[in-house]
Amino acid sequence: MVVDLIPVEECGRKIDGIKPHRVPYPARSEWGYVDGIPCTSPARTIVDLAGVYGEKALGDAVERTATERLLDLAAIDAILADGPRRRGAPCLRKALAAWRPAAETAKHANFRSLFEAKLLPLIAAAGLPLPSVNAPVRTAERTLEVDFLWERERFVVEADSRRHHGIEVAFDRDHRRDRELIAAGYRVLRVTWREVEKEAPAVFAAIRQEITHRRPITGAARRGPTLPT
Repeated sequence: MVVDLIPVEECGRKIDGIKPHRVPYPARSEWGYVDGIPCTSPARTIVDLAGVYGEKALGDAVERTATERLLDLAAIDAILADGPRRRGAPCLRKALAAWRPAAETAKHANFRSLFEAKLLPLIAAAGLPLPSVNAPVRTAERTLEVDFLWERERFVVEADSRRHHGIEVAFDRDHRRDRELIAAGYRVLRVTWREVEKEAPAVFAAIRQEITHRRPITGAARRGPTLPT
């Protein structure tokens, strides 16, 4: 096990198991205590990781932070803006760009998988209205929690990962859930990460079509045009 440490000053001997990081010392607002141990805040940790991580690893770290509901873009921006130029800042800003339209939704979302965390900013980037994440839906039999819900359109997207949906029991359970949702008046679309990676335009076009098709008609449109008297 290696402990990452930000030393107050560059002095002293090397100690096995401790990895010093030569970065600006954290401001008081950038750290707190966890079990009595002073630790950098999630925002400051992400900024420091940008200096040592590659683009993919940094993107994964941002997604994991989002799944824990700890992604604070304003705090990260403040750290980057304060003090000297930080190593990895351009890469970090690029990783955060996709999250900005979905930041407020992500802050209150209860992600259950990295797939869900990856999919939300892609939905925003596609120009689609943002859904509720892991939202409750009442059916005739029980209350189900669905991955992504557009309540007004009564439309559900389920993010199917091989880990949680690839076994026969899960397959049967998912189809039972879909039947309940359909009976309650919801349309259900299941997508896999492979589809999102390989066929993203088709996936988001299908989502857009369902949202548009199922969007409630306004009162004036429902009545039709007014005829002259």
